[in-house]
Amino acid sequence: MRLSLTLNILSLAVTATTAAAQTWLDYDQALARFTWLRTANAAALTTYQPADSTLRLLADASISGVTQHGHFAPNGTAPHQWQVGADARSICRIGNRVVLRGSMSYAHRWATDAAGSIWIAPENMPFDITEVTDTTLGNTRLEQFGFNGEAAVAVGSNISLGARFAYGTASYAKQKDPRHTNSLMRLTATAGATWHAAGVTLGANYVINRSTEAVTLRTYGRTDRVYHYLIDFGAAYGRLEQADGKGYTGNDYERPLLDMQHGLALQGGYENGTWSAVAQWQWLHRHGHYGLESPSHIDFNRHNGDMWNATAWLQHARGNDLYRLTFDWRHENLRDYERTYRIITDGGITDVTYYDDRLMGRRQVIDYTLTADAAWNINRHLAQWELSITLNHHRNSTDAVLFPFYRRQHTHLTTVRAIVTRNWLTTRDHVWTLSAALDWGDGGGTPATDSTLGTASDEAQQPAQHNELLMREFEWHTAGRMGATIAARWAMPVANARARIYVDASAKLCHASSISHLTDAHRHSMALAVGCLF
Repeated sequence: MRLSLTLNILSLAVTATTAAAQTWLDYDQALARFTWLRTANAAALTTYQPADSTLRLLADASISGVTQHGHFAPNGTAPHQWQVGADARSICRIGNRVVLRGSMSYAHRWATDAAGSIWIAPENMPFDITEVTDTTLGNTRLEQFGFNGEAAVAVGSNISLGARFAYGTASYAKQKDPRHTNSLMRLTATAGATWHAAGVTLGANYVINRSTEAVTLRTYGRTDRVYHYLIDFGAAYGRLEQADGKGYTGNDYERPLLDMQHGLALQGGYENGTWSAVAQWQWLHRHGHYGLESPSHIDFNRHNGDMWNATAWLQHARGNDLYRLTFDWRHENLRDYERTYRIITDGGITDVTYYDDRLMGRRQVIDYTLTADAAWNINRHLAQWELSITLNHHRNSTDAVLFPFYRRQHTHLTTVRAIVTRNWLTTRDHVWTLSAALDWGDGGGTPATDSTLGTASDEAQQPAQHNELLMREFEWHTAGRMGATIAARWAMPVANARARIYVDASAKLCHASSISHLTDAHRHSMALAVGCLF
């Protein structure tokens, strides 16, 4: 937190002493030419060497409000939700050797008619815990805070060192039985170095991520009603548990899910003035558990996996025009194991003895993204025209195992997004922006293929399954969809043109086809933001 506060104090101090008028009009466009700033290596911040001294500090701060409505959304997303938030980001070059970058964010979201998954972000979890009926819909509240601080220093004419520290926290609660209260903490730290000579830059950095989401489940209302959760190991297939019991959803103590990730990222690039090419490869190993590692408490579940990511940027600056091609590939293998144990109580002392772990779930995700960006007639880091086209293909294979039974699911989705933006720089240095986007997507796959590993005995317990939940999630991941977004922005200079305030407004609509299990096929949102560039 001290690093983030230092970055903001420095930003304010430099702003207060800046005498020159602002010569840039758009934060993202001002950084667009510095390709290395998109990598995971904080040491690459030293590549930020603006030719204009007034760009040695860039800062953007805003407050915003968003409202979303509609049932075309993943499990756990409420059909009606509202959010307010505040964000600030900045980058600052101090002298010839040091560059700092930081950001802070806060968001408060409330929703109605929510149920489904108990997790804040169920798509990142090794397994899910979800409600099994629509009669327990209730209000939810989510509060999130985060900050990020990065620093890089050139220790010689060719070598730079850098580090990044990010911290995030969140609290989440459902306010109707069966209730849950979540507390989330995320930490990310990186340390890296870059070497530069004759247009060639090489880099490497170490990454460590730690995330803990602790959940407490309670019921406070009628005691004559029994609530259940589905312990979902994939494709709505798993085990049914009664709320307030002693298993995954017990209320005798808080149950944390710990996720640790550590790995390595390597970068390489070449620049000759108008052309730049940068590539990054990253590997992360993931492992963790659900429960308490204690002699007298149960550690229910363990998971491990590996994630690979490769990204390449090819960029060409020609006069006042800028062209960029980005390719991103991501591959993840995740395995989930349930622990077998025996509880022994002797002389008032409880001890838990563990045996072999059992494979319960396996997930493989492959994702490809290709993006082409173009900006024409750039003046004061504001393009007159901007065009962005993104093609994404996402594949997901899931196996859920409750020996000797298992379920297999395959889904795939291809989406295309095109955005065109027109900016006008008018009299008195005002800027007007109009942006329009079109989205298209279509997918398919197999919702569930059930079978057995060998012959199941008569005593074998049948897995619990929720077919309605299965088909809702399958439709969300595969249904054909069309969407449109329109956005407008107005900005004007203040404080003798050393700062600029702006207002952003946008509206988005998404419609899906061939929907039969989701309540409706729509999702629309509206957003309004007020901010300041300085």
